[in-house]
Amino acid sequence: MAVTRDEIEAYRDHTYWRTPARQVHDMAGALRFVNKVGYCFAFTARRSELPCLWHAACGERHPAYPEHTHSDPYIGLVWQAKDDLPAQRALYYGKAIKARPSMISLAFLPAFYRLVAGDRGEDGYIADYMAGQLSPAARHIMDALTEHSPQITSELKLSSGYAHPGKRAEFDRAMAELQMRMYLCKIAEFYDPFTFLWEQFNLRYEEEVKQSAKMTQERAREIILLQYFKLAGVASAIDIQRLFTWRPGDVAQSLARLQESEKIMITQVQGEKKTWYQSSDMVHPGLLQGEPLDHPVPTHF
Repeated sequence: MAVTRDEIEAYRDHTYWRTPARQVHDMAGALRFVNKVGYCFAFTARRSELPCLWHAACGERHPAYPEHTHSDPYIGLVWQAKDDLPAQRALYYGKAIKARPSMISLAFLPAFYRLVAGDRGEDGYIADYMAGQLSPAARHIMDALTEHSPQITSELKLSSGYAHPGKRAEFDRAMAELQMRMYLCKIAEFYDPFTFLWEQFNLRYEEEVKQSAKMTQERAREIILLQYFKLAGVASAIDIQRLFTWRPGDVAQSLARLQESEKIMITQVQGEKKTWYQSSDMVHPGLLQGEPLDHPVPTHF
């Protein structure tokens, strides 16, 4: 029997914490939310792609973005969470999913790192640079950060040779490149004056990096994808490719493995012709009638 869009969104209201009953009110609630969903967007989630901390703070499916964000309590909660929780090393915050501000629990961070880093060694950035996969500016920044870590932005510009105003754009591009590749991460923000504190990723999240080495890339994709289906309920292969930027062949392989283990099944969405996959969790009696969901997140792999 085909599932409807309304049923999918009702399921996601619970798994994404988009209801008043599951609304996030404080820092402890924000951390619990991220730990339960595993990974999410911080501020916006278009087309219900993933859970979103701001939506959970509002307790709504489609909250209206405030005109004055500095005085909005829900946006303020997200801003505090993205500053305080990474500073406490309670979670990872960065542009990890679709190059948008994302939060990843420490339980799921090894899987994301495994897919980004591959079989990267201690001096992996040098090998990437020599292979033409890292820009010269990124190489210089990593050289400086390897020599001394952590550093605030102004120090890092000086130590890497990019303090001149004319080099700002090149520095910013390289920093974005290194964040996306999980070579470095922001660990604190200061507001007087405003600046960031940066550290090597493998130093900040040393235990998670060690855990990532114990899994294959196939296993990492399966871990992430299984949680995605538990959260989203229903998805297509193209949805997965666009969200995680995985190759079509890798997506097909992971979908096949989850089908074999009966974690997902092929389904139909009413009025839509492409192939859809549905989480076995969504088929459980009562889930679409409003019963709350609470998926446990693994603490190790």
